[in-house]
Amino acid sequence: MSKYECLVPHIKERLTLHHNLYESQCKAEYWEEHCASALRSEGMGSDWQADFNHLVGIDMVSNDGVGISNKGGKLNKAHSSMTISGSRLTKHKTLDDKLEFLRHKVEDVIFCLATDAIEWDAGERNYYFIVVDATTLDYHNQQWEETFKKKEPTKSTGYKCLAENYSASIKKPMSDQLWTTISSELFVEMHKIVIDK
Repeated sequence: MSKYECLVPHIKERLTLHHNLYESQCKAEYWEEHCASALRSEGMGSDWQADFNHLVGIDMVSNDGVGISNKGGKLNKAHSSMTISGSRLTKHKTLDDKLEFLRHKVEDVIFCLATDAIEWDAGERNYYFIVVDATTLDYHNQQWEETFKKKEPTKSTGYKCLAENYSASIKKPMSDQLWTTISSELFVEMHKIVIDK
């Protein structure tokens, strides 16, 4: 059994309860709370509290000091990659400032609760619990280039980079939010969770 596979039954139980009440997908703080409950049930522990207050990049820390960032995720074609959103970087004015901030983010792993839009549109409530080693997303070591509007080639829309197993962009119209598309080659674990109707 992989390291975090033991969490899957607990996550599934909580997601089943979620969908007894809600049609909409489980996201954000609800995912954090379900994850914290699963970690505690397996004796791994979590310092998560329902106070909407956590360190930048870290949503919870386990008993053995692992910093965990909880994300949603959108699986792409044939589940060959997944797209996640990250920090809004407007307060860091230059690209160098933004990359320096990302270099000092301190999460160890990213726990994603990803979905496939095609499956959900077909009425299938499938989630994918995906674990990514956060250190593999070494944004500060990549070559970034500025992006521009197609119709206004002098108007900057942000920045982008292409790494070996992921690509990333910083989008100015979205508060300089970081978006990352991660190849399945970087998935440390991936577990499908089917929620029965």
